[in-house]
Amino acid sequence: MKVTAERATVLITVKTSPQPSTKYKDTVCTAGVRLDGEVPQWIRLYPIPFRHLETELQFKKYDVIELEIRRRYEDSRIESYSPDWSSVRFVEHFDPWERRVDALRGLPVTNTCELSAAAKVNHAAPSLGLGGVAEVMALEFRPHPGWNDKQKAILSRALEEVDLFGSGAAPKKLEPPRLVVTYRYRCSATACPSHQGQILDWELTALQQRLRSSSDSELKRIIEKKFVAEMFAPGRDSHFFMGNFENPAKRDKFSVLGVWYPRLSDVESLSLF
Repeated sequence: MKVTAERATVLITVKTSPQPSTKYKDTVCTAGVRLDGEVPQWIRLYPIPFRHLETELQFKKYDVIELEIRRRYEDSRIESYSPDWSSVRFVEHFDPWERRVDALRGLPVTNTCELSAAAKVNHAAPSLGLGGVAEVMALEFRPHPGWNDKQKAILSRALEEVDLFGSGAAPKKLEPPRLVVTYRYRCSATACPSHQGQILDWELTALQQRLRSSSDSELKRIIEKKFVAEMFAPGRDSHFFMGNFENPAKRDKFSVLGVWYPRLSDVESLSLF
């Protein structure tokens, strides 16, 4: 099947933590909202060897980029596209929160119960969503098990290979985060029994890398401050960016790809128009 390329304008909302990749050394899964249609639509961009791209091709959360994409038909999730990373062009950065809220206001707000129930009966059901959160009950921590043997072999080969992306830089060693962190929470569905959602946000991994010299207790305290006290502070309209697995057997399992936490004042002021 010939897959036709198209040009897309995307507001980046999610960048997951890098994972070892046989073909690209390591890759990230990126998601965002297409702004080039009549209404905003979710899109997943994978794979992107982000850490190995030229600096001018790298982008941040809430950047607007233009790039060439092709529908990723080997993935039955309808939001999934393969990007041509060499085609990335930075457009602008959306800041402050008012611009981000305005860009996402056309997206439906859902919750984990709804997303999971739909995915159980239809593999083409939404695989990305902005999920309402009624209560964060706890953050749960466990040690990261480290890379498995296959991942270690991939990373070992990557250190020996020439640069595939023309940057001239030496390969970077990909270290796993110290902790795996999971939200235990109730979503906004009536009578939600509670959920557990692992945080896959690269922001969490980057925070752990910056605090590599901290003790476990200090690291946990700072993560709780950032991902609970700040992101779910009073006056914030906090939701989860949710995403599920490509594996059909796990399609109804949704992880936390990031947190959307605009100020209530920004949301309420825009809702008046």
